[in-house]
Amino acid sequence: MKIFAACLAIALFPVITACSGGGGGGGGSGAAGADGSSGGSSSGSSGGSGSPQPTQNLESISTPPQPWIFPATTLTASDGDGNTYSLSISNVTPSGTVQYDGHTADKAVLALGLSENGAVIFLQDATVFYATDPFQPLGLAGSVNTAPYTAVVTSFAPFPETLTVGSSGPILSATYSDPSGDVVGELSESYTVTADSPTALFVNIDSSGTFNGTALAQTITYALSDTGSAKPALAQVQLTVNGTTLTFH
Repeated sequence: MKIFAACLAIALFPVITACSGGGGGGGGSGAAGADGSSGGSSSGSSGGSGSPQPTQNLESISTPPQPWIFPATTLTASDGDGNTYSLSISNVTPSGTVQYDGHTADKAVLALGLSENGAVIFLQDATVFYATDPFQPLGLAGSVNTAPYTAVVTSFAPFPETLTVGSSGPILSATYSDPSGDVVGELSESYTVTADSPTALFVNIDSSGTFNGTALAQTITYALSDTGSAKPALAQVQLTVNGTTLTFH
């Protein structure tokens, strides 16, 4: 579970985003859009002749300012054996700046918890550091069940000004270190944009890497809406728990 937590902390702070990879563009499989509509294609209302007309899914949207901060959220999943899982996520942005690796940085504090059949199987706290104007993710420091780790962002490519269905690109690379400073893993992130509905589209954050010799595999999907809200909504998280890939909604 340490691998999951170290990765997901970056994933949930877009664009220090994701630790994904296993699921590919996960959003298009029916996750709710940011406006509450269901994912996937939608059938349209009747046209002037009274015949149903196909409705065009949203194709592009202006990229919201970063970082993307969302309210405290609880997502759930289940496996084929009848086990149920709950993923709780909260994040806050304390006021004031700090110094991080020679940069003046803002920070966001994340708290993650994963439960299986009501029993907590891990807890994590992480502080993510980032520069603003322009936005630049820098790294994080955290712990999983009191075991500490750090991650440093080594390269970063911002989203384009407009996100368009079918587009993709790199986001960042990072390295993981243990408390002694030894590098114990690396991470590479990218994104894809997929269709959701006439009023929203999905941004899927994918990543690949290793941590202590073990492969990382997670996918984070955000829904971006054109209905007036500039804030992305967390649509789903796909990750591996006990050897089984789960999709949390």
